[in-house]
Amino acid sequence: MTGGLRGRLLAAFVLVAVPPVVLLTAAVTALLARSFAQSGDERLRGAIAAAFGQMDRQLRRSAAEVTAVAVEDLPQQRPDPRALTTLAQALGRNRALPALEIVDARDRVVSSRHWLAGFGLPEQDGLFPGDDTLRVERVNEGYGEAERLALMASRPSLLNGSPVLVRGGTFVDAEFLSELSELTGVRLALRDRVRRRWIAPPSSPLAAWTEPALAGAEARGEVMLGGTAFRFSAAPRHPDLWLVAALPRGELDRLTGLVRGVAFGLAAAALVGAALAAVLLSGRIARPVRELADQSRRVASGDLAAAVDATPGDEVGELARAFNAMTAELRTSRERLLQTERVAAWREMARRLAHELKNPLFPIQLSIETLRRAWNEPGGRERFAALFRESSDTVLEELQSLRRIIEEFSEFARMPRPELRPVDVGAIVEQVLALYQARAAGVRIEKDVAPEVGTVSADRALLARAVGNLVANALEAMPDGGTLRLRAAPAEGGVVLEVADTGPGLDEEQRTRLFTPYYTTKKGGTGLGLAIVQGIVSDHAGRIEVQSAPGEGTTFSLYLPRDPAAVVSSPPVRERSA
Repeated sequence: MTGGLRGRLLAAFVLVAVPPVVLLTAAVTALLARSFAQSGDERLRGAIAAAFGQMDRQLRRSAAEVTAVAVEDLPQQRPDPRALTTLAQALGRNRALPALEIVDARDRVVSSRHWLAGFGLPEQDGLFPGDDTLRVERVNEGYGEAERLALMASRPSLLNGSPVLVRGGTFVDAEFLSELSELTGVRLALRDRVRRRWIAPPSSPLAAWTEPALAGAEARGEVMLGGTAFRFSAAPRHPDLWLVAALPRGELDRLTGLVRGVAFGLAAAALVGAALAAVLLSGRIARPVRELADQSRRVASGDLAAAVDATPGDEVGELARAFNAMTAELRTSRERLLQTERVAAWREMARRLAHELKNPLFPIQLSIETLRRAWNEPGGRERFAALFRESSDTVLEELQSLRRIIEEFSEFARMPRPELRPVDVGAIVEQVLALYQARAAGVRIEKDVAPEVGTVSADRALLARAVGNLVANALEAMPDGGTLRLRAAPAEGGVVLEVADTGPGLDEEQRTRLFTPYYTTKKGGTGLGLAIVQGIVSDHAGRIEVQSAPGEGTTFSLYLPRDPAAVVSSPPVRERSA
């Protein structure tokens, strides 16, 4: 029972503590995962802002250098027309402008640092409508030409007295984006929506993104590229030119997984610690209840000396004090009951003994009075002689009956204490059946002794006598034949022996008085047989039960512990109706 109480306390702890911890851990993990995702988005937006800031700084520096070329450098130049092809190269190197060109009023290239082959040709730059700082410049590349995005500043000037336009700036190419990617720690690329191409480092996975959905003021989400999931954020430098920043989703997943593992590990450790505390607390809570249950079992087994240590100031202490008061009251009541039962038993015994003694004394009295009358009558000597033999036989017969009653009473009063030895229960059954086999004419005998019955610690002679008395009663209850059943089976801590008959059975009053000394339902019986059986069973710390009803036969059940010395006291006899 206390184990069940402790288990219920632990189960209550699990129901109360575990779900909130699990839910809280899951919520914290989800919150952290969301926070990491938001942090990743902020990191991507920060990288875009940093890239745009770097582009703006490059543009401002380029504008200042282009202004210096237009205002300071060109007006002082008087180049030979044959030296114009190298003019832009010299000026660009001096001003650290990778892209520099001089265009005349008819948009023809006068000189170019990055497109030497364009001398005298119309300018062929790609434009982004509404933003003249973004230009796709033709450049020399190997033995051919290519197009590269550049941030360009423009300033008017004079060359040899003729108006020209000076354009210069920095290329926004794979090298530029690689440097920014290393600086920000994210993958960066530019998407030219007009020309449907990417400007990205050679190893960038973003170049494999064929149709990015880029619109509005900002775009973000996730995309699968080359078998790898990326979280991206994008912002327009121009409606037709978007800067895209991306991070592999695996980095966020690994970080989230690490945090989730740590969180659940800490939660598990907390639960284990709390569970250990719950085990200790439940043990402390259940300990007085367990002690109370143990002492209750002692009381149930008949030991009314059981008591519980009462803890002051709590409900369990009040229960313990009530239990102790109850057992004290039970002890007092038992003493009163035993005293009352002793008086009642002696009165009943005296009444039965007086009745048994009165039966033979009355014929003795009549015989003596008859002899005295015959002796005192005139001429009655002859009649006295005739009556003497008959009366003396009656007196001797009744004296023999008195002697038998006294011997049975003496035997009942002097029942020997059992000498306990290991006794084979099956052998006892066989011994009793062999003894009463001759008296069982017309009675069918059924025997059922379980192999695992084994032995009990008992007095062999007394146990055989108890079983024999029950078998004798059963046979006497079936004068016209019937069935006698003997059964032996193991029970908790002992053995159960059953003797059953198919006789007329007993009513409730008979069952109640069945074990009272000198009470009998048989003609000529002394009423001591079952009282002796009860005494033997009680001396073996066992108990006897009877189950019977009129017309349904009677079954006596003897419970014998395997070790009577281990039993505190034997429970009382119980009668059960069928």
